[in-house]
Amino acid sequence: MQSVHVSLPALLSREGHMSVAEVPAAVLPGTPTPFPISPAELIEKAKQLHKDGSGVKQPDLLADSFRFEFPVVSLSKKDYIKAVSSFNLDTAFPNMNSHAYDFRVDKYEPNRVWFTIRNTGTHMGPLKFLGRTIKPTGKVVLGAPECLSYTFDAEGKVTSFTGGYIMDRRVGNTQKLGALFGILAAIGHPLPSPGSLKYLVATTLQWLYGLVRGALTLVFGKKDASGQQLPPHLATQRLAQA
Repeated sequence: MQSVHVSLPALLSREGHMSVAEVPAAVLPGTPTPFPISPAELIEKAKQLHKDGSGVKQPDLLADSFRFEFPVVSLSKKDYIKAVSSFNLDTAFPNMNSHAYDFRVDKYEPNRVWFTIRNTGTHMGPLKFLGRTIKPTGKVVLGAPECLSYTFDAEGKVTSFTGGYIMDRRVGNTQKLGALFGILAAIGHPLPSPGSLKYLVATTLQWLYGLVRGALTLVFGKKDASGQQLPPHLATQRLAQA
């Protein structure tokens, strides 16, 4: 692809002022314009959705194409519901409050509602995470302000849920982390912070595990659902689809 160069004289108006077309703001691919649902109605939908658990308890509110997009996690509708349901946050933090506020429709994406939360809660019950149970610590979670958003389709169903983005890491006791990362940090069970050396090591080991697993699959094949060993070429196809 050839680079396009524009000479300075071509950008100058007759008065000698710079004249160049404004670059439009980037938006999520597929953003509909115009959008049939009014901003006021969309905000009410977002408030109710957040109050009711962001679709976990009412999966029919989520579109089939729904995506959960947080800083280090990207999940489909099925995986999102399964993962979040397993955390039992209501039991672990019976007084959890997100203090959600500042709901507003995006200026450039009329189907997206942004809002801010500041999680607080007391760890009073067992918290299940990654196959282990963290016993109650009695510690208080003071979350930093986080930015979240929901995007909707024309039928009013949620197509994506973003969040976990800290707006001021100096606030609270979640060690500069958001979402579940921050909650775990506040109760004394921090995970490696994204961008840290520990996180780099952890993700590198995960990548190496996947690489070794793929190599072994090529050599030995893979078992199907019935327990039968698959030929290497079929196993590789299944692995690529996983």
